[in-house]
Amino acid sequence: MLTLLRHPDALEKLRRHPELIVPAVEELLRFESSVQFWHTRSALEDIDIADTTIPKGAPIFLAYGSANRDPQRFTDPDELDLERRDNQHLGFSQGIHFCFGVPLARLEVQLAVGEFVRRVENPRLVEDPPPYRHNQIFRGPRHVLVDIDGIRD
Repeated sequence: MLTLLRHPDALEKLRRHPELIVPAVEELLRFESSVQFWHTRSALEDIDIADTTIPKGAPIFLAYGSANRDPQRFTDPDELDLERRDNQHLGFSQGIHFCFGVPLARLEVQLAVGEFVRRVENPRLVEDPPPYRHNQIFRGPRHVLVDIDGIRD
C-alpha cells in the first residue's frame, strides 16, 4: 500500500482499471520485496561465478530485493509498472523453497488492495518515510499513517 501511496498515478490507474489487480499485486511484490535477503543457503558444490569460486559448503546470501530490481532481468526495474509483462519476481522465493502460502497471500493482498483502492477517498501519507522495522531480513514499515477524505460504500 505504501508504494501505491507514493505513486498516486498508479493508484489512480488501478482505481480506473480494477481488472489490473492481479498484475498490480505481482508488480508491488517485485517492486518492494518484503524479504530482502535470506541467509540459510549453502553451496552444494563448488560454483564458479565471474572468475570467483564459491566453495562447497560456503554460506550463500540470496538478495531477493536486488534480484527483483536486476536490469538484466527486468526492463526499467526501478519503475513501477502495473502492467509489467513476464514478471517472474522472487517475492516468494523460488524452486523447492517457494512459499507454500502463496495462493492465500496473493488472494489476501488482491482483496485488501482492491478494496482500499476502490473505497478510500484521496489517501495521503502522513509521514514519509514512515518508521521502518529494525530487521535485516524482513523489510517494511512498523506502521503507515494515512490521511483520507472518506470511505465509499
